[in-house]
Amino acid sequence: MPSLRLDGPNQAFWRRLLSSLVLAPPVLAAVVLGMPWSLLLLLAMLLLLVWEWTKLTLGGFPPLAGSLLALGPILAVVLAGTGHWSLAPLPLLLGGAVAAAAAPALPGRPRRGLWLLAGSFYVGLPCLALLWLREELPGGLGWTLWLILVVWAADSCAYLVGKGIGGPKLWPRLSPNKTWAGFAGGTLGALAVGLLGHLWLETVPPALLAGAALLLALVAQLGDLAESGLKRRFGVKDSSGLIPGHGGLLDRVDGLLPASIALAVALWLGS
Repeated sequence: MPSLRLDGPNQAFWRRLLSSLVLAPPVLAAVVLGMPWSLLLLLAMLLLLVWEWTKLTLGGFPPLAGSLLALGPILAVVLAGTGHWSLAPLPLLLGGAVAAAAAPALPGRPRRGLWLLAGSFYVGLPCLALLWLREELPGGLGWTLWLILVVWAADSCAYLVGKGIGGPKLWPRLSPNKTWAGFAGGTLGALAVGLLGHLWLETVPPALLAGAALLLALVAQLGDLAESGLKRRFGVKDSSGLIPGHGGLLDRVDGLLPASIALAVALWLGS
């Protein structure tokens, strides 16, 4: 496990920790305060994710294609935030399609337009899911905080256990650094934190929380693997250098994005 030195091989760990300590308070404050702060947080997140996705898949940020790609998810979230949920999915499709049509020609990237279309849903749907969880679901504050903590535990424990134990690689083709030990550590960490959620989600049976936490741990770590595979496909190490120790915002929330959709769908079906 990492020692208490601030330099050398543990520098990345301390950068990750310090970045988390700086970012966590404003994010949690926006979630707790709700509208309009939760909506503003999601819009800011959308802009950064669109910027990183466009840079990742196009090798840069063409102003026209990037702006058009941002327009769809932003309009979708604004519509949902003002109560027009039935209209919200439409801008994701239209915005992504228009951005794809406007994508510049890049040698060797014949499917660049499809990547932009995919990006509209990749960043837009999770933001809609998070907004629904926080603002529309009864008891949504508790569920949203629970989701964030479970994914954070899965990510942090996977990193710490994987670095500390090492061992066989989980899926070297997608990510050369992730191990089975880290996967197990992330799953157990998410399970432990998920069960703690019974302290504020008192009406939810612990067995249900445990099952949901295990499912989200799996989804979050698969999301992490998928984003690692995407970066390898485009030959980049990080989605950006925005967050010290983490890379970009996309690197930081790659597990939260699919997990938010999974939880929102599960709770919607169970309501």
